Amino acid sequence: MPSAPLLLDPETLKHAIPPTYLERGRRYLQERRVLSADHDSERGIVTGRVRGSGGRIYQCIVQLGERSDGALTVVGQCSCPVGYNCKHVAAVLLSLGSRATRATLPAAARALPFQLKSWLDQIERASGVPEEEPHRILYLIDPQEYLGVRRTRVRAAKVRQLLTGGYGKPQDFNILGSSRASFIGPADQRIMGLLAIARGGNDPSGVYLDTLTGADVMQSIVRTGRGHLRTIDGPVLRDAGPLSGRLEWRLAEDARLHLILEADRRGLLLLPMSPPWYLDPETGDCGPLETGLDDCEAGVLAAAPVVAPESVEALEQAARERFKGRSVHLPKSPERRRSQSEMPVPRLRLRSVDLAASNVGRYWGIQRQPEWAHHAVLDFAYGGTSVDPRERAPVLRRVEQGVLVEVERQPEAEQAAIGMLEASGFHRAAEASDADGLWLERADPESWIDFMQDQLPDLAAQGWRVEVEDGFHFRIAEIGDWEMDIAEGEGGSWLDVGLGVEVDGQRVDLLPLLVEMIGRYQVDLSTRTLAAMDAETRLQMRLPDGRLILMPVERLRPILSTLIELYDPEGPLRSQGSKGRLRLSRVHAAQLAELEAAAPAMRWRGGESVREWGRRLRDFQGLEGIAPPVGLTVELRPYQRQGLDWLQFLREYGLGGVLADDMGLGKTVQTLAHLLVEKESGRADRPSLVVAPTSLLFNWRREAERFAPALRVLSLHGSTRHTRFASIPDHDLVLTSYPLLPRDLDALAEQDFHLLVLDEAQNIKNPRSKAAQAARGLNARHRLCLTGTPMENHLGELWSLLDFLMPELLGDERRFRRLFRVPIERHGDDVRQDELRRRVAPFLLRRTKETVAAELPPKSEIIREVPLADDQRDLYETLRLALHEKVREEVARKGLARSGIIILDALLKLRQVCCDPRLVSLESARRVKGSAKLELLMTLLPKLLEEGRRVLLFSQFTSMLALIEEELMKRGLREDQDFVKLTGRTRNRDRPVDRFQAEEVPLFLISLKAGGTGLNLTAADTVIHYDPWWNPAAERQATDRAHRIGQDKPVFVYKLLTEGTVEQRVADLQARKQALADAMLAGGGAASGVLSPADLDLLFAPLSDD
Repeated sequence: MPSAPLLLDPETLKHAIPPTYLERGRRYLQERRVLSADHDSERGIVTGRVRGSGGRIYQCIVQLGERSDGALTVVGQCSCPVGYNCKHVAAVLLSLGSRATRATLPAAARALPFQLKSWLDQIERASGVPEEEPHRILYLIDPQEYLGVRRTRVRAAKVRQLLTGGYGKPQDFNILGSSRASFIGPADQRIMGLLAIARGGNDPSGVYLDTLTGADVMQSIVRTGRGHLRTIDGPVLRDAGPLSGRLEWRLAEDARLHLILEADRRGLLLLPMSPPWYLDPETGDCGPLETGLDDCEAGVLAAAPVVAPESVEALEQAARERFKGRSVHLPKSPERRRSQSEMPVPRLRLRSVDLAASNVGRYWGIQRQPEWAHHAVLDFAYGGTSVDPRERAPVLRRVEQGVLVEVERQPEAEQAAIGMLEASGFHRAAEASDADGLWLERADPESWIDFMQDQLPDLAAQGWRVEVEDGFHFRIAEIGDWEMDIAEGEGGSWLDVGLGVEVDGQRVDLLPLLVEMIGRYQVDLSTRTLAAMDAETRLQMRLPDGRLILMPVERLRPILSTLIELYDPEGPLRSQGSKGRLRLSRVHAAQLAELEAAAPAMRWRGGESVREWGRRLRDFQGLEGIAPPVGLTVELRPYQRQGLDWLQFLREYGLGGVLADDMGLGKTVQTLAHLLVEKESGRADRPSLVVAPTSLLFNWRREAERFAPALRVLSLHGSTRHTRFASIPDHDLVLTSYPLLPRDLDALAEQDFHLLVLDEAQNIKNPRSKAAQAARGLNARHRLCLTGTPMENHLGELWSLLDFLMPELLGDERRFRRLFRVPIERHGDDVRQDELRRRVAPFLLRRTKETVAAELPPKSEIIREVPLADDQRDLYETLRLALHEKVREEVARKGLARSGIIILDALLKLRQVCCDPRLVSLESARRVKGSAKLELLMTLLPKLLEEGRRVLLFSQFTSMLALIEEELMKRGLREDQDFVKLTGRTRNRDRPVDRFQAEEVPLFLISLKAGGTGLNLTAADTVIHYDPWWNPAAERQATDRAHRIGQDKPVFVYKLLTEGTVEQRVADLQARKQALADAMLAGGGAASGVLSPADLDLLFAPLSDD
């Protein structure tokens, strides 16, 4: 009699399916993941298909039953990894319940799974009579177990037999199709005919053998010699004859009863057919089994499904009712033992999962950046049995020596372990598809580091089992000692530097790891941000095997702030041939000395002499004192003797340098002393060459005659200079100018010089200028730059000088821009600025008058401002508005960097209006009468001259000097009698200088470009700058014509500015440029950027109405 129909709702199912899976099944039903659900009311069977969370479709077969107390039993098999009474089974049953379907349960089917019932059906039929190009087709036999039932699949593959033996690439062959191909022989036709009859099911890739007739198929396949186990590379099946064996029920490790083959040979596969066959997976030996049972019954028995212990009783009852006393080989209920005192051992598995990985993406070749999620998966071990803490089953089963042990779980202990993890920062993750435990995650990925270092060891000490999977991102390796090793190249011109760290007892090259880390962190690991990090901060570096090492910032700072090359995205460590080592020029020895001092705990190997030399270079100590040369006719001051020692040190080690003393401190005298030392020592066996501005050639010749008369001097100047080229080797010192250098390069390049000196070396600040390129084309043993302003506007000028001297010091221009100029000028990176200063410092000697020449009289700066008025003011505002609009349009079209010409031209016109409207070549300007600044000058200058002052008057505009001269002449002053003038057009430059120095005239008009450098005008006590210039260094150089060694009077410096105009704003920008130069040369202050959009707005701001 059938039982009353049951409604499949959550209330009915809650005792049959674990609550966790029941709830997930309910969600799956709501999400419409159930594709089909069918109910066979006669047999109590439910089948269905469900789409899983990963898009995969799972098949479910459910046997419904009823216990003696009337409660529903569910034995659900699923093709998902869980396999039994899972969320997919729950979803199918709830789907039927949602349609008000009631399950009718046959009494005989109580708790009997469909597979067991099907097996009984086969036993019932077993007494009936069973239905019953050799080198081109291979048969692949694939023994399987599906939903706990053995089955045998046969596939066919079409192959091409190779001449060398073996087969080509296999192609699937339709084993049930009708084919008249020539490679289909009679044996194949017979096999295909048998398969068409004997199949127990098929899928697109093969046929499943029917239990009762499969032996005939196997026998036929084996006879062909073309049967293989699973693949064409598997062993060939070979008929090894009958084998005696027994089919026994055995309690397996999964706590279920399995039918197994007991025979003398171990590891045999059992094939369910009549009679059953055995198959040795190692050798391919196979054949029928002799079990002592009827062949048909033995075959059906071999196909028996796995039996859960709780199903044994129902199976025996169903068999008794069905077979009426007939003997059936059924499993016996296993011996049981109850365990109530076992404590769970928490097991924590740490893994990382790429969320971006997908089969679809791989199929279509879609490349995606990994999206890593990091999890801890928790379960509990009771003896040898693990349980997911989400499972509600109160009892676990395992097998010990053939006994079924039923273990009672300890939920309080499990919950306490979960609580410990949650207290340490874990929270439950979103449900993973077919999860194998409780998934936990942390809100902050970086907090994994703290957990791995601080908390995980405590858990292990408490007995937790921790398993760290290979792909887990936070496997931490312990680091030990650090070691820097240095290998010198041939000739000592370069160094190979390697940095190693001991990791778990093995040395690991650290430099490639640092490069990778810098690339990964990018701006977050700039030298500036690195300096601001807390000393306890740890940075992550990943080893090739995936482990992490945690580097304290305090240990990395000196390395990354010194070896700036590691930041270069195109640097040497990026090349495949670097082998993890950094190649440096010998000129970087001071960097290694810096690193040695900053990292005292580091071990050093090799390079002792280089490091010692670097210490001397870095500290500017231990330089050998050089006796002044005998032929020097002037006594050197102490700082000048130190400069001579430095020049000799650079010469000894083949280095170049920049002597950057303030104007007036005697750079020329120190250089002449150096040349005399070289001549008297015999090292100067060839001439030396000085390249200077045209205006200074006379000064060099005159000072050489006064202070170093032993030097034979040749001046290559004037139209007849070519006649003197042949006599170059006969002289000690050759003089030429920057304008003539490119013209005479062919002749000069043929001569090898001892020392090449660039005076006022800022003349090569543009590396693409003709003079700079020509200078690089000269040959000399040693190179030296003289300049009081090694950097006037930006760091690129300093690079140009040092690139001329030693190209290997700062690298090429692009590299210098990447590593230094952009970080310093654009981002204000004071750490990178300090490293550049330290790198340059050994090769740049700069002394200021304030520090080495305290005997100089004081210098007073006086700013005199005058407002624009009337027509001049109106002209300024009209021009300002028009020019500002023009500049805006150009910047919008080309960008700020490419609009320099338009900007400078606009500013030039505004500055000309401030000086005198007559300088501007516009009709409207010519109508303006009068200049406020010129009137101020004509008020100031007569008073100064009346007081007996001797005045230098500078302007960058020669046309302005002409207007001033015109005003002077109106007041009765005459050139050569009351004043002298020096511009670029002055032919005899020495005459006005000598007349002023001889105090024959009180006033000297000088154009800034013609006389701003190189002149010695200590007769002056007053300097007037009529108009400000962008470059504060140029103004300071001009002032230093008077305020220099030899001056014995206080010097007064007047700067004339028009109030509220572009001139005042230029003065503000001067201060900024001076701060950048001071920061680089003196090591103080912070660098700021070059001209910006905000600067433009400031320069073109309107005049105030006040």
